This record gives sequence, C-alpha cells and structure tokens, in this order.
Amino acid sequence: MGDAIEIVNPGAEAVDLSGWKLSDDPGLAADKTYEFPAGTTLAPGGYLVIVAFDELTGAGDFPFGISSTGAETVSLVDANQTLVDQVDVDGARALVSYCRVPDADGEWGNCVQTLGAANVVAPSTCGDGNIEGDEACDGADLDGLACADLGFAGGALSCTAISCRLDATACDSGAEVVINELEAVDDRIELHNAGAEAADLSGWILTDRFAVGYDPTSDAEKLVFAPGTELAPGGYLVVAKGDLAGQHPFGLASDGDGVTLVRADLAPADHVTYGPEQAEISYCALPDGPGGAWTADCIPTFGAANSAP
Repeated sequence: MGDAIEIVNPGAEAVDLSGWKLSDDPGLAADKTYEFPAGTTLAPGGYLVIVAFDELTGAGDFPFGISSTGAETVSLVDANQTLVDQVDVDGARALVSYCRVPDADGEWGNCVQTLGAANVVAPSTCGDGNIEGDEACDGADLDGLACADLGFAGGALSCTAISCRLDATACDSGAEVVINELEAVDDRIELHNAGAEAADLSGWILTDRFAVGYDPTSDAEKLVFAPGTELAPGGYLVVAKGDLAGQHPFGLASDGDGVTLVRADLAPADHVTYGPEQAEISYCALPDGPGGAWTADCIPTFGAANSAP
C-alpha cells in the first residue's frame, strides 16, 4: 500500500460523504483534491481508508502524495466547502503511521499502523526527545555520547529525526580520504582522496553497521579493501554493490541509511547519513572532499568531480 489516509466517524449516526473533499492544497486545486463519490457513507464508529492514486496500475483514490520528509497540511471539507478537520502532517513521523489516540479527538503522534481499526500508540516514539526501545538517541538526547566516543577527533554528533540513529556526518577525523558521493538505486559509493599523496587503503573497511565499539568480526557484510589498494592524490574510487572483489555486499536503503569508512586500525575516517529519498539520484559533497556540504539530487558524476543539482 502507498500513501493512505483514514477517516473515522465517531458519531452515533451514519454520515453522507458525497461531495466532501480531501486535499493537501488550501485552495483545493482540482489536481490536488479528492472528492468523495456520490453515495459514499460512513457508518457510526466506522473507518474509511483511501489510498493515493497509482498511475501505473490505475488503482487508488486521492491525487496527491504525502511527504515523507517535510511538513504539509491535509484538510477535509464537507459538500458546502466548510472545513471539517485539518491536520499539519510531520512527514518524517508519518512513515509508519501518524494518528490520534484515542481516535477522533486524541493527541497526534507516532502509532502502530492499524488502518481500518482503532489507533494504537507506538511502543517507542522517535522524535519525542526520549530514548526508548532500541533507539540509540532521540532529538537532543544523545545518551551522553559525542564524536570522540565514536573515535573521531571532533565535530558535532547528532541524531536522525526518523530512525533515531546516531549521525556522525558532521564528525571530523582529519582524514583526506572521504566518502564523496553515493546513490541508493544501484548502491554505488564513491571515495575521494583530497590529499597531495597517494593513500594506502589496505585493510580499510566500508560498512553500514558502524557503531560505538565496532567489531568487524561481527559484521558479515563489510567490505575490507585488499592489500595494495591505493587511491591516487585527487583521485576517485567508485565501489559498486556485489559479491566480487572490491565490491560492497550491503545495500543502501532509499528511505535513509548510513555509511562509514573505517581505517585499518578501526578508527573511523568518514561517515555520512542520508534521509528518505535524498540518495535516489545522487547524494554528494559540494565541493568535493572533507568539509563539503552534503546535497541531495546532485547530477551523478561517479568517478569525477561532483556537480550541483
């Protein structure tokens, strides 16, 4: 199922929804608005689930999407164009389910997905500022950790807003060989040597499982660079996904992931975390090398200097 919206009738009588409209556009533009067909009714205590229209299959209902990263407002109006309900959706919190508990008039928050049935609060809520369950962090609460605890020289450690994982993208190791570009379709990862001398990468590791106390023996999907692997000064090395020599076996998730380059002595050289949809085309550092600002939707230039969107 794609994007979905649930309507509930908390009243004691059936409601005729004929001509009611649902939209993420305050102006109710036709191409951003769903109108309930004539004869649509919602029984007392009943739920109605509608889903986004899929152009490939021709199935679905409403003609707009719900952002998985940003904020937007969804409005429900009746047949007289009177506003019935409205919610400001936090896209990052709606990846699984964003709902009211109790139904109809409760506070909005993260939920277990129960479309078509009573809402249930999620056992742990990423984004509420409290570390719960398997969360490594939550908001400003980093569990007392800093970049140095991960082996970096300095910088600012943060927490991902969606998955509540530690994000060391802004941590600094002083390394001149860094992760420079990646994409989550073919799962290519580019390294760049910004230094003036060739870099020996023998025994270095590329992984998506780096954490405090990283143990490579328990990481079956890491790439360990073979002895004699060198990266020329100013050079680029593109690592493809696969099981062959010099390829990494782990995938890059389109809804967000993290990659770490680890030196042979297990000290981290570089790390980058990206969010949902940021790496579907190319996620790259601008300008190349250490200190570059990570940017979504770059023009793919794997093996060459990065190019802005």
